[in-house]
Amino acid sequence: MVVTTAHTRRCGPFIGAMFVLIAVFASPHVARAADDGGQPGAMLDWGIGARPVAMGGAFTAVAEGPTGYWWNPAGIAQVRDDGFEAAVRRMSFDRQAGYVSLVHPFGKEEAAMGVSWVYAGVGDVFSYDVDGNRGDKISDFTNAVGFSFARRFTERGSPAAFGIGLNLRYIQHNIANINAYTVGIDLGTQCVYRFRRSTGPKDAPSEVRLGASVQRLNEKFSWTTTKYWIPQGEATGSSFDEKVPVVVRTGAAALFLKQRALVAFDLDFRQGIGGEWHAGAEYRLHPLLALRAGLDDGDVTFGAGLAPQVRPGMNVLIDYAYARQPDAIDPEHIFSIGLR
Repeated sequence: MVVTTAHTRRCGPFIGAMFVLIAVFASPHVARAADDGGQPGAMLDWGIGARPVAMGGAFTAVAEGPTGYWWNPAGIAQVRDDGFEAAVRRMSFDRQAGYVSLVHPFGKEEAAMGVSWVYAGVGDVFSYDVDGNRGDKISDFTNAVGFSFARRFTERGSPAAFGIGLNLRYIQHNIANINAYTVGIDLGTQCVYRFRRSTGPKDAPSEVRLGASVQRLNEKFSWTTTKYWIPQGEATGSSFDEKVPVVVRTGAAALFLKQRALVAFDLDFRQGIGGEWHAGAEYRLHPLLALRAGLDDGDVTFGAGLAPQVRPGMNVLIDYAYARQPDAIDPEHIFSIGLR
């Protein structure tokens, strides 16, 4: 097994920063709320990608593929081929969501960039007067357009790679035809350690990955309700700001058995709300078939992925995830499709 000390010099600052972030956001004054669905920005907290969802949301250290930026923007620096992924997700209580994501490597495969669009909304929401009479339908949706960039650094002869990433997100939130806008920033970092046994040069190396990201920085919606009340015959309104809670993700993952098996564990912390844990695993029965399972803060998830080749150099990616929801909410069946 080949191991050097270069990874210690490269990843030491990363490990220290990760534990500082945990200490800040997991301190005793951060209380766990019973439900964070009413928090600002909650419509974009549903998780992107059928593969990460099937693995219980344990994807911060993995962060692969066109949707890796959502969990840790540093992860897209691993991309070696152009990738595309899209999905439409219909949830309980008449909620809808979807996304389109593209990623492109460049700079001798040492960097990558991505663009994305994410949508989330609720249909069939109506207004009611004081007598209980139903009025017009009320809009409630969010659009987010993002740009991601990541760069990886590898010392010659070292089994370790260190990456950093940035995601910029422009968000529109519309409620009752009133719009509010904000710009958010995600920062991420990732370390990958590779261990190759000396049995032969063709053996696929095992990997240990560490990842951390700080997300939704600077997101604040500024609302003015005058445009809603004037059409209702009320010459009034108010202005107020909604600050979106910062999210900190930390994770570790291991890839072994000639890179057929993957296990991952995450801890997430939301500012003013508390923490959640995620665990997941993936096993590739064949280069074109993978099985997945996980626990999303105790809720069971599972799924599978197919990658049939449509022509030399191009594979279609078809992923499925089952996500169990809290009591009284129906489970979800999530499909995504992509190209690599």
